[in-house]
Parts: sequence; C-alpha cells; structure tokens
Amino acid sequence: MDSESSENGKPRGLRSDQFSGLTLLALALYVGWANREYPVGSLQEPGPGYMPLMLAIFLGAVGLLIALWGGRSQPLGAIRWPEATRAVVILVACAIGAFALERLGYRITVIALLVFFLGVLERRRPLAVALVSLGFSFASFYIVGDLLHVPLPRSPWGF
Repeated sequence: MDSESSENGKPRGLRSDQFSGLTLLALALYVGWANREYPVGSLQEPGPGYMPLMLAIFLGAVGLLIALWGGRSQPLGAIRWPEATRAVVILVACAIGAFALERLGYRITVIALLVFFLGVLERRRPLAVALVSLGFSFASFYIVGDLLHVPLPRSPWGF
C-alpha cells in the first residue's frame, strides 16, 4: 500500500468536493468578517449589512455541507488541470481590465477585453469580434449608464 491509502484501500487526503466546500466556507467567513463594518439592523428594518450577512451564513452552511458530504469525490491530487494556463490568462486579463477601467473608461476597456477574449483566445472571425465588442460595449453602456443612471467610468477623452 502506498502512503496515500488507508487500511481499507481507499485513497486518503482531501477530496475535490471537500476542498470546494472548505473554500466556500472560507469565503463566507471572510464576507461575514468584512461585513462587521455595516449595521445589520433587524428583520423589520434591515440595515446595509443584513443581506450580506444572510448570504454569508447561507454560503457558509452550503460550503460546510459540501465539505462534510464530499468524501466520495475524486481526490484533489488526482485532478488534472489541462486548461490551467488558459484560466490564468483569463484571470490576468480580468485583473488588467479592472485596473484599466478607471483609466480608460468603461467602453474602451470592454471593447479591449472582448477583442482579447473573442479574437485572441477564441479565435473568432475579425468582423464578428468587432461587431460583438462594439455592440456590447455601447449597448451595455447605454442601458446601464444612460437608462438606469448608474455612473460608469468615462475615458479621459469623455468617451
């Protein structure tokens, strides 16, 4: 028997569902901790911290249940990550987009991200990439910024 097996022949160690459940639980604990800044209020008059606290409790409970019942899932060490590089590239692009949003404005940032995602990563046709990028950028800015009056960042050129 190897060091990863127990006496009954089942592999030991953390399972993928257990890891996922514990990650959700950790996220819930962080949200609950960060929510301490806001007044919770009461059920009749909830404060700004009420809903985030309720969501954190629900998320923590679900994460705990997943972690407790996740013993039959695949061992965490046995999972292969063939798309790990692609996932990291997407995550880095999103981080750059978040950094660029205030500096370049909403429309230019969304256009650049969609051109990168659709044109570079997905290798779609240039005309389709241009139409989707421009259309989504302008339509979403119009709906959210103009119709719903949510302030979205504009570029230094007013765009």
